[in-house]
Amino acid sequence: MINSLAPQFLASGGGHDYLYGLFFLIMALVIGAATRNFLQKVPLPFTVLLLLIGLAMGALNRLYGPHGGHSGHGDSDHSGHASGFFAELWAKIIDTTSGAITWGGNLDGHLILYVFLPILIFEAGFALDVHTFKKSFLNAFYLAGPGIVTATVMTGLSFYGLVVFFGEEGGALAEWNVEAGAFVMLASMLFGAVVSATDPVAVVALLKELGASKKLGTLIEGESLLNDGTAIVAFVLLFGVVTGAEAFVSTGDFLGTAALGFGQIGAAGGLIGVLLGLIAILWVRKVFNDPMIEITVVLVTSYAVFFICEHFFHVSGVLGLVALGIVMAGVGKTRISPEVEHFMHEFWELVAFVANVIIFLVVGVVIAQNVNPSGMDFAILGLVYLLIHLVRATNMGIFYKFMKNAGYGLPPKDALVVLWGALRGAIGLALALVVYSAHLEYKFDVKKDDQGSNYKEGTTSVLLLDDAGQSRYQDALKRAQLSGKSVPWYEIVATQSIATPTISGGRITGITQTPEQAERFLGKMTSQEVAVMREDLLSGKRKVVVFGEGQGCLIHAGKDPKTAGISLVGISAVVRGQFLFLISGIVLLTLLVNATTVGALVNALGLTKLPAVKKLMFSNASGNVAQGCEQEMDLLKDDRFLSGANWGEVRNYLPEPVAYPLTSEELSEMDTLSEIRRRLLERERSIYWSQFRAGLLSARAVAQLDNNLSEFLDLQGKVPMTDRDYLEKVCGVSKLADAFRDVPFLKNFFSDRITVSYDSAKAFVVAQQDIAKMVDSLAKELDETGDPKKFQQNTRLLKDEIRQNRLKGLQFIRDMHESYPEATVGIETKDAIRSVLNHERNTIRKLKAEGMLEADEASRLITAVEERMKEVMDSPLELRLPEPSEVLREVNWLKGMPEELIAKIISVSMERSYGSGDSIMKQGDEGDGMIVITRGSVKVSIGDLVVDIMGRGSVIGEMAVLAGIKRTANVTADSAVTALWLDTESMQKIMAESPELSGSLWKTAAMRFAENLLGSKAPYNQWDQMRLRRWLIEGDVLAPADGESLDLYGKVAVLVAGQASSPGAKEPSLAPAVLDLASAEFSEKAKVFIREA
Repeated sequence: MINSLAPQFLASGGGHDYLYGLFFLIMALVIGAATRNFLQKVPLPFTVLLLLIGLAMGALNRLYGPHGGHSGHGDSDHSGHASGFFAELWAKIIDTTSGAITWGGNLDGHLILYVFLPILIFEAGFALDVHTFKKSFLNAFYLAGPGIVTATVMTGLSFYGLVVFFGEEGGALAEWNVEAGAFVMLASMLFGAVVSATDPVAVVALLKELGASKKLGTLIEGESLLNDGTAIVAFVLLFGVVTGAEAFVSTGDFLGTAALGFGQIGAAGGLIGVLLGLIAILWVRKVFNDPMIEITVVLVTSYAVFFICEHFFHVSGVLGLVALGIVMAGVGKTRISPEVEHFMHEFWELVAFVANVIIFLVVGVVIAQNVNPSGMDFAILGLVYLLIHLVRATNMGIFYKFMKNAGYGLPPKDALVVLWGALRGAIGLALALVVYSAHLEYKFDVKKDDQGSNYKEGTTSVLLLDDAGQSRYQDALKRAQLSGKSVPWYEIVATQSIATPTISGGRITGITQTPEQAERFLGKMTSQEVAVMREDLLSGKRKVVVFGEGQGCLIHAGKDPKTAGISLVGISAVVRGQFLFLISGIVLLTLLVNATTVGALVNALGLTKLPAVKKLMFSNASGNVAQGCEQEMDLLKDDRFLSGANWGEVRNYLPEPVAYPLTSEELSEMDTLSEIRRRLLERERSIYWSQFRAGLLSARAVAQLDNNLSEFLDLQGKVPMTDRDYLEKVCGVSKLADAFRDVPFLKNFFSDRITVSYDSAKAFVVAQQDIAKMVDSLAKELDETGDPKKFQQNTRLLKDEIRQNRLKGLQFIRDMHESYPEATVGIETKDAIRSVLNHERNTIRKLKAEGMLEADEASRLITAVEERMKEVMDSPLELRLPEPSEVLREVNWLKGMPEELIAKIISVSMERSYGSGDSIMKQGDEGDGMIVITRGSVKVSIGDLVVDIMGRGSVIGEMAVLAGIKRTANVTADSAVTALWLDTESMQKIMAESPELSGSLWKTAAMRFAENLLGSKAPYNQWDQMRLRRWLIEGDVLAPADGESLDLYGKVAVLVAGQASSPGAKEPSLAPAVLDLASAEFSEKAKVFIREA
């Protein structure tokens, strides 16, 4: 019993509207997913397919659906005529589907605006490349600011001409041709504003697919974004006077009000978007790796901006969303948790997909179900399509001379794509739906002093009469009352009531017109009749008369619809239908024609033609990929589980190398050096963001580095990588910040500034170290001549630029160590803690992936780690220098040593100080000891070439203590330096007593040699420094006896001391050296570092 009744109970909680609405959303999303999945190969844009499917759904429902002929939502049950389970089920499915489609066809345009528009606008702004947008802003502004005004006016005047031409009695646009007032001109301008709103989603996606310039795509997208905002401002200003919600006094008055309102509405909307965006950023920056909170905050902020702008302040919600999107894409990008950012963008792509699906399906359904276009309507649609392109071309001509000199400029070929790529889409459709939803209705305003008394529900009616009609109606009513008819007098009056009063305590507190009353009295009214009625209401020729048992209720006429007791608001049904048909037709045509032909246009203009250097790079990369797959297949042939495969069939799936032949002219013009620089700089940018995602680079630091590097990249690698004027600003500490150093209430400002500078300098150095490893491989990929001399010349030049940059970055760090030692200790301490915590979290994730930890256990452990991460992020810097003995205790080679041993080493150490420029060690001198730097920094150089700058905690000269070898480099104090000196004799005595200490020191020295020697060899030259060190720490130092041989097959071996020889070798290998040998015999008290390969 329960099982059979539960579904009936759940499905019968009131009317069916909510069920139809839910089923429509289900159908829409299924259709959207199926279209994207199964119709990918159809040569039409995705949104065009959705619009066509919507048209088909609406047409079928209109012709055959049980709800299709209804203007509202039907509630009748059409399943009762069928018998049998399957017949009833089928009838129920048909009934529900028809009801859902009808529900979609009657969806309120304002609901579309408030629910889906915030998603589409914010997502477009959030996805922008902010740097490129800023550079292209003026280009976009010319078309979207003054350009939207000129486009609206030119399109509106053109459409006005069509109305005059086709607006004779019986003509296709006769409903638009109203003699009274300025309706024709204002409605034409409204049409011009809506049809000027562009939506380039399909074109931008195609440009990305074809490999056209990113700058061109960003320009089109940015112009559309700003265009939508200004077009909607124009729409709002015009919509009120067209629908009669606002008074139109005179053309001059309207233009003045519109001009003022245009600026105020737009600027205020943008300001609200920025302010709420900053509030959201302040909230999000306090959250750490919680996608639910961060996405919710951003989602709510986008809706809040639109709602607050539109509902509370009556300013542009769209421009508010544009401002919010740009703020979140710029400042907000670094405030969102790095691990959440990708998920955030995917979330917004999903909701934008859902919004587009619903809007395009709804419009298709609305047109097919409610609009009845004639043959002339299609002809006018064709004319409008031609007109908007003529207007666009004229607009481009007006502003081109400004656009070609702004930002990145606008070459003529790009201008043609901007002209042809101005598609119309979801925004125009949403606005057209708002216009279509503007049904004619009476609006009433009952003043508090005119509410009357003694009125009763059921016996009070509202009539609209002129003076003569009012007198006649009252006389007729009296006669009816006296005649004693069976039908009460108030029921006779109610048949002509145009609205329903709300009565409280006998007083009429409000009057509203139901949709049914509006349809009955106004549904078939023409635009001319509407204009006449408005004039009559404003002039008082027609008055509202309240009939009932009470008295004293008065509804006053007025010149301003906002203050009048009654006003007629809305647009006639024919005009609304034609408006929606024309806008949706333009959307369909631009998507069908422009979007499908822009690819051919771009190719014909040569905008997708690859530069010679990219052809070479792609050809080489393609060849390497093909060769790698071939080698992988050869290796798999020996796999015990795959050796029996049909390798001939496998070969059919190998990639074919793509080769672009280069002409002699292309080769002569090729600038490989600039391209290598550009790619190295792109890699540098990605390293910055990797450090930010790891929590080792602050949000402000990565933003500064990325913004300045983007500016530098605009030079396309034409200048040396050392020509960076911004480094001093980003990595240095200004005099102003330094002045706040000792000001009590400004110490936090100083700490923040020094942290950003130190982070930036450190990230810059790390990036230079990383890109140095890419120089040889990139130069090889772009070597078009095969000339080894030119190849070496290029690589030497680039490596020198990178070396100079690295030393420059180290110089900034050295200056901060010298000037602000306590602050740099605090910064390094926080970075070290975060690095350790990162390793802990990665280890937990690895254990979970290997099945060593259950998901819930791993989740608890990761949560605990991230709580400590957040604690470190929020904690202030510890401004304290460690004591020299503390520094010595933390050196790696003392790890795990007994306390007595450490105390003995401390006791034999001597603290020494050096002035800037003092020589600490000289290349070739006898090694009489080693130092541990406790403060300051030193330069390490071989000959005249500076190879490194080392700071606090660094150990220098250990090989002198271990093997008594001579100094291999010069070490000079780069600042005031304090160091602990450990002489060779004392250290050797201690090592003789402690083999563990000797082994630890040897391993430290061996790892340093191995890092230096292996770092330039494949595959280690592609590893970052920490990865190589983690790999090396698993190795061991062996001390073979003289004449002893070791098997080195399958191992990585580095000779640290002594010498090694192998059969067939002419000369023995001398330390330090990498031993690429299967076996070797050792002598001269050799030490060899060995790691399994």
